Amino acid sequence: MMSGVWTERSAAGFTLLEVLFVVFIVGLLTSLLAPRIGASLSSFEAVSQRRLIEDQLLQLPRRVRYIGCGLELPRDQGKKDIGDGAPALQLPEGWTADIQPPLVISPVGACSAAVIKLVCTDSPGASARYGIHEISCEIEKLADVAD
Repeated sequence: MMSGVWTERSAAGFTLLEVLFVVFIVGLLTSLLAPRIGASLSSFEAVSQRRLIEDQLLQLPRRVRYIGCGLELPRDQGKKDIGDGAPALQLPEGWTADIQPPLVISPVGACSAAVIKLVCTDSPGASARYGIHEISCEIEKLADVAD
């Protein structure tokens, strides 16, 4: 006969012990999951930066053809302006590009064959190696690099 009638205990809410137990469980789950989420965000940021560098490499032959002056990387990588108002490659902080043999781009936009190793010191899993095809300047991802 007491169905639908609240007792005094159920109307009073949760006890302090119950609330503390729930807060403890939520805190425990957060402490376990937060580092993984943070690491994933860093990894996504590094992959995004690598893709921006890839885009720069794809545009480089067009830019060289536009300015009408040849380019050699890594020799000309330090130039602040290659003739169109921007440097050859703008590498984000923590990134390095190892280019072997030097990549030569002629004034007409043709390339020499080269291998470019992009290394991210902050997130080694985002590092990669690319091959540049001679003449056509096509970029081919050769492998992910785990340093």
